Amino acid sequence: MIEELRNETTATCDGENCERRLAEEPTLTFRTEGGERRAYECRCGAVTVTVARDSESTR
Repeated sequence: MIEELRNETTATCDGENCERRLAEEPTLTFRTEGGERRAYECRCGAVTVTVARDSESTR
């Protein structure tokens, strides 16, 4: 389900006055007990981090 949602949404930059579409592949990905974090670096220099929780961590 998480992968389906990821494929249906488009990440955009959170930088000030910037709403560029971010790359399909993150610059950095890491996992914690809470799920997967993905960091995307935009051409404007801002870094946007997304969080995808594992289904087991929400129980």
